[in-house]
Amino acid sequence: MSKISLKTWHFLLVFAILGISSTIIWSNELEKNPVAGRNSSLVELNDRMFSDSVVTGTCIVLFYTKSDVCYKMEQNLNQLNNATEGHTRFFKLNIEDYPGEYGKYVISGTPTTIIFKDGQEIDRIMGIVPVSNLLMLYKRSI
Repeated sequence: MSKISLKTWHFLLVFAILGISSTIIWSNELEKNPVAGRNSSLVELNDRMFSDSVVTGTCIVLFYTKSDVCYKMEQNLNQLNNATEGHTRFFKLNIEDYPGEYGKYVISGTPTTIIFKDGQEIDRIMGIVPVSNLLMLYKRSI
């Protein structure tokens, strides 16, 4: 029976192969997921527009940061917006740019989505929620 002897260069070769393959896979994933904010039907708010935008009717506001998780939730809200056929207004607010609203609504993490009706918070969604569940929450809140 022969004894297998592993050398340092064997481990370095395996490490290099894993590094190269993960880089290739990661770059392919980035191509599938475009930069956040493209093709969004959510209207970008600033701190001055926020109060005026949520004071009447029903609206949904995504509090976000620039991250993949927030981008995914934004895409789900885009699909919900298409499904509701314009009966509700959809907005987004970057909490890094406007920390006043972040503190006012006690946002503990992103993405956080708040449903407002006539200026009052009626429901809060934290994290990523599938479109089917968003539709259920929307129908329950409206």
